[in-house]
Amino acid sequence: MVVSLRPALQLIVLASTPADRSGPAPAVATDQLEACRRGDRGALEAVFRAHAHGLSRLLTRIIGPSIDVEDLLQETFAAAIGAFATFRGEAAIRTWLHRIAIHVAQQHLRRPRHRREVPLAELEEVAPDAPATTTAEDREQAARLYAHLDAIDAAKRIALVLYVIEGHTVDEIAVLVGASRTATRSRIFWARRALLKRLRRDPAFADRGIP
Repeated sequence: MVVSLRPALQLIVLASTPADRSGPAPAVATDQLEACRRGDRGALEAVFRAHAHGLSRLLTRIIGPSIDVEDLLQETFAAAIGAFATFRGEAAIRTWLHRIAIHVAQQHLRRPRHRREVPLAELEEVAPDAPATTTAEDREQAARLYAHLDAIDAAKRIALVLYVIEGHTVDEIAVLVGASRTATRSRIFWARRALLKRLRRDPAFADRGIP
């Protein structure tokens, strides 16, 4: 099953997505995890600071350039605080937090009128680390692309973003979204099909080599 989108299309998305310049988050020590499970504020803040940039980047790539990202990041941290007592370390802390963020983003996408778009003039403020080679046209098409993604079922959309933009394997996505491998592959396939169908009809993407 061919599920990749053209590199030019990925560039459009990256034009409005913060680049991850922070490097990998540091490992969490066992005693720090135990402190988090006890609700120790200092330990929780340290873990959240270490992962905030990566989570913000993930949320932005899922929902697009939106002023809701900061609120969703706070929702993710609030949910993590409530769930830390049951976290037993079966997965890496990064994977666990990303699963929570993906769930928060999915619930957000399912709400009516879920997205408050950022005016194009403010996209630089939302994504100050966007590649210097991107243009205003790229950023405008990024906004149009996310408008098309808004028409796709949230679960399918998230699977496609995680596969095409985040570069996860099908197996990794299945773990992150809590679905079977077969269901995950199906979501990616149908999301890609729906998105390409919409992009082929949009004159703004006529010169982007949409297959």
